[in-house]
Amino acid sequence: MSLLRFQPRQAGGVILGIFLTLSMAFARTLTLHAQESDTTIVFYAQPKVSDDLWPELFQVVRSDLADGAGELPNGLGLDRQAAIVRGSDNLLGILFSKVIVVKLLGRCDVLPQADLRSSTGPLGWVQSISGKIQPFVFIDCTRLAQLLRPRAANLSRQDRQHLMDQAIAHVLIHEWSHIVTQSKAHSSRGITQACLSVEELIAEPKNNHLSAANR
Repeated sequence: MSLLRFQPRQAGGVILGIFLTLSMAFARTLTLHAQESDTTIVFYAQPKVSDDLWPELFQVVRSDLADGAGELPNGLGLDRQAAIVRGSDNLLGILFSKVIVVKLLGRCDVLPQADLRSSTGPLGWVQSISGKIQPFVFIDCTRLAQLLRPRAANLSRQDRQHLMDQAIAHVLIHEWSHIVTQSKAHSSRGITQACLSVEELIAEPKNNHLSAANR
């Protein structure tokens, strides 16, 4: 059984430092005008990511949150009503109080890239600065695609993409839990455990609203 490992990373490096600086400025701008929403998740992606990714990905995240995936063992919970937007959207005049910035790395689709060398490392990570976990989540879609390819080999393009969307949502919720709890600790079971199998990573919400007939 393949195990997927998650870990917080310490902030460092020029590229991450630049992104962190820009993102923190953006988050402060939104926070200054806070009134309407409790939490907003702002997604950024590389240019190679298709615009087709976003509608279902956002719906998958909402379905997971509505189903209770963000209910944490210590009694805390993620915001089930979080707004979800893209960083490229026109956000002028929209008011938020809390912002989680998510950066997707890679193509974020599942392709039969049999010649692609497998890499190692975490699927997602957060940054800790001076002991405080920052509201920025990084998700490695290339690693996700490598792990999902065997499981998705005989599926349609839509179903392959749905597996990727579900995996991204689970990584996001896992890393978001570190931000909410301000802890690097993991639970012994569930989405906040340190290791997940592929089947756990792509598990559907119990009350799933995205049936195969709708994809």
